[in-house]
Amino acid sequence: MIPIFKMPMGKGEIALLTATIGGAMSNSTNLELTDVYTDSFPDGVTVDVPISEFVKVWLTCYCCELEELEEEMEFLVSQPDDKVH
Repeated sequence: MIPIFKMPMGKGEIALLTATIGGAMSNSTNLELTDVYTDSFPDGVTVDVPISEFVKVWLTCYCCELEELEEEMEFLVSQPDDKVH
């Protein structure tokens, strides 16, 4: 699992803890934005991506590992270990 990921927000970015996100919904005034609700932000924060893109990243964080190359984030799905320990 990727514990933290970042999203564009306003003129900057926000880092979110994957495990603390309780829910997300499309922003009521702009469908290109997503309101995210977390333990740290119970009233929600608005990120600059549509809900479909946010959910894709959020779910990917639960099943993938992160590798950062040349300032670009790539999500790589881990291969299951077939060795018996």
